[in-house]
Amino acid sequence: MSLSVSYDAAYASYTVDDYLATWAAGFATAGHGYSNTGGFNKGGFNGEQYATHGANGSDYAFVASSDTTNGLHYVFNPGQPASSNMNHYLWGEVDSVSLGYKLGGGNGSNFTLAEEVVTFNGLDLEAALGAGRAGNEVQSVIYGLMQGNTSALEGVLDNLLAGYGVSTDDTFDAISAALAGGPLNVASADVVGVQALAEDFALAA
Repeated sequence: MSLSVSYDAAYASYTVDDYLATWAAGFATAGHGYSNTGGFNKGGFNGEQYATHGANGSDYAFVASSDTTNGLHYVFNPGQPASSNMNHYLWGEVDSVSLGYKLGGGNGSNFTLAEEVVTFNGLDLEAALGAGRAGNEVQSVIYGLMQGNTSALEGVLDNLLAGYGVSTDDTFDAISAALAGGPLNVASADVVGVQALAEDFALAA
């Protein structure tokens, strides 16, 4: 799948790093203050999506999605120590990550964001059963987001964007122009600037 980035046009002049930093500050660490505490869209340890909202009543949230039915999984092995690299890890496929506000859905239905700011599609991250935590990008991206840490996601994006001569240091509009012009030496990608939301989001300093 080719890389694409859809974003709220109100953020066109923000760098990706700027928005990720704002999102991380607002998210803090994964919260459990609402009835929706996050997890897989189907419940249990498998599904197409993993999502959660931020701490202390924060509306900031993320949704990590696989295009494959039951394409995401979590390993919990009570026979292994909690500290084991082969315990408490995610595996499968992550094709997209959406960031925004007001998480809904789950409990057997797809997760939604009432106010979706950006979706990064075509990430094409894969980890097999038995991958463990170390060196597992599916684990590092999702677990990082659960902690309000976007560094693993930034690393994945920078690797993909390098083929177009841009990075997460560039604005959404600059990335849009670069991707529209085509890759320097890799597969094609698209960026779609979506209509701005009616609400004026208050961004954390």
